Amino acid sequence: PTSTPSAGSISGTVFYVNANPPPRYVSNVTISGAGSPNVSTATAAPGPTAGQYTLTGFGAGSYTVTPTKTGGANGISSFDAARIAQHVAGVPPLLNSNQLIAADTSGNTTVSSFDAGLLAQWVVSTTGGITGTWKFQPANRPYPSVTTNITGEDYNAILVGELTGNWNNTGARPASDN
Repeated sequence: PTSTPSAGSISGTVFYVNANPPPRYVSNVTISGAGSPNVSTATAAPGPTAGQYTLTGFGAGSYTVTPTKTGGANGISSFDAARIAQHVAGVPPLLNSNQLIAADTSGNTTVSSFDAGLLAQWVVSTTGGITGTWKFQPANRPYPSVTTNITGEDYNAILVGELTGNWNNTGARPASDN
């Protein structure tokens, strides 16, 4: 048996939360809906619609929509490792909870000098804990059914290891640190 496609859609934008200055939109994020059938799309490339998505093709029943991204880990530098070390020493503290998530390069939910060391290791060898991976808030969203157009389903993207707002959507490494 096949599922009859729904006429509904889910749309929104993916924002980079540690942008300096905001807003900054994240392209090439895969937005997947797990259900029957599975559906997916990607956020728009850099340009006037950067970071926007519309997910369609839903069948009857419930779905869980999840954003994921690989690659595009630019903007991470030794300056970010220094910011973690400063935070651990207490001067100056990181400014917000999103920076604390980005600083947890070990993935153990605490920020310590070990995270600064993993980030510094990643800068020279691109290995070091979970540095360079992407996290999203929320991590996913459940929908009991998608029979109408649902708009404004935005996600915040956090690049683990990038605390200073240097990430950019073009993939090019920034010219200098802040």
